[in-house]
Amino acid sequence: MKIALISHLFPTELHPFHGKFIKDQLELLKNNPELQVELIVPTPYSIPLTRRNKKNNSILSGPATSTRLKYLSFPKKRFPTVIAKSISRKIKANFTNSSFDVVHIHWLYPDGLCIPALKEMGFKTILTIHGSDWYQTREDPMLVSLLEEVLLHTDRILYSGPQLKADIEKVYPELASKSDVIYNMVNEDIYRVTDEVQKKTSLKALGWNSSKINALTVANIREEKGVDILTEAIRFSPELNGVDFHIVGSSREDDFSKEIFKTIKKSDNIFYHPPVPPDKLLTYYQAADFFVLPSRREGFNVSILEAMSCGLPVVCTDVGGNSELVDKMTGIISKEITPDKLCGAIKEMQSDYARFNSQAIHKMVKSNFGKKAFLNRLLPNFKKALLK
Repeated sequence: MKIALISHLFPTELHPFHGKFIKDQLELLKNNPELQVELIVPTPYSIPLTRRNKKNNSILSGPATSTRLKYLSFPKKRFPTVIAKSISRKIKANFTNSSFDVVHIHWLYPDGLCIPALKEMGFKTILTIHGSDWYQTREDPMLVSLLEEVLLHTDRILYSGPQLKADIEKVYPELASKSDVIYNMVNEDIYRVTDEVQKKTSLKALGWNSSKINALTVANIREEKGVDILTEAIRFSPELNGVDFHIVGSSREDDFSKEIFKTIKKSDNIFYHPPVPPDKLLTYYQAADFFVLPSRREGFNVSILEAMSCGLPVVCTDVGGNSELVDKMTGIISKEITPDKLCGAIKEMQSDYARFNSQAIHKMVKSNFGKKAFLNRLLPNFKKALLK
């Protein structure tokens, strides 16, 4: 079976952490002898010599068969009809005389805007919706009709979690007959439980205080990720002074990020770390004692999978697919998304993290969200798309 995979988000030499989970999926598919897979990365035109231009033209970390398609885009999702026409025109030109059995598109926006054009050309299409691409576009009046056309035209829709499926199909119940939940995957061979020797080595390499409990959060400094909820929970709780909190993620030059960094600067036990490549990130998981994910919104978070595959117990909020992962054997869920409730959950974990069985957590993740489990869910959807 010949597959085209379309995703604007994919790791590059400049940003090796962006869309890493898309690369993981691509590599898994390419290792399947029954599949031929090509990567297409839609990339907006940008002004020369700008930071965005440097980012958009950084070399892809994918296979040699990868293709960048340049299209016209505008900030803040303005002029979406123009964007849809541009990306569709470039996709049609690239796919002329192609013989793909299935085209798998990641992201409802902007990538999904090309689906009506692909259907006109006779291609079978699968759309994966990850969460942010729905929640950040669903109420934009300029996008509603375009996205509705995408959703109704595609042959199969895959959601990254059950809550996302429920939210979208509350608006479009007719999608239920052609949809499925496909959780994100983790490479359990890379993200595995460390031993005490490796943990000490990782602590030393990062310069973390080995005499304290170390909590890790991997999340970008954005409102939906709830990093402000975490910093507020820590700030007003002297009982948490025995825990060092490490936040790894990208930030923006906006008011939200500035306020977060003001709080971090005043704190003695909150530490910010800029994004690192996947191989370096593994060291952070190995050094940590538990993982905290304070999100306001999620689809199905990849970093929580990676942390748990490394055997870390988790404190998280009850959003997205978190409840599919976390129970009394794997962590603690804060049912309310407030600093006070999150603080209570972290205090409980601070006292109790050693009781969790790291090997059991890893085994659960491997069984349900490892490479084999992911393929067993995805491949039948390729076949269903072909039968449409």
